[in-house]
Amino acid sequence: MPAPWNISAIALTVVFACGGMASKGYADAVCGEIIKSGVASGKTEAEAKSAATTWWSSRAGALGEGYQEWKNAKNKALACHAGPFDTFKCRASAEPCRTDDGKPADLKSGKHL
Repeated sequence: MPAPWNISAIALTVVFACGGMASKGYADAVCGEIIKSGVASGKTEAEAKSAATTWWSSRAGALGEGYQEWKNAKNKALACHAGPFDTFKCRASAEPCRTDDGKPADLKSGKHL
């Protein structure tokens, strides 16, 4: 029978090999906490949505390479309303995700551990 520390070492190796806690269960992705853009304006609703997702992308990109992609985010939301002077206002929010390459990531620096 193996010593108890051997079983613990095996279990720890399995956790790290599987990505540990870095992945939040989103298939093949590593995701961060929800990020919100500021309130973006546009002459049309489409223009305001585009500006809001661009703003969101710039904030999400601070987590590291790959997190800035709106298309890879989960729990996406765009809240829009009519603004003054025939404009639209929108705010984007989502959890930024990057494709998981099998290595745990430091979400603040974007570096692999």
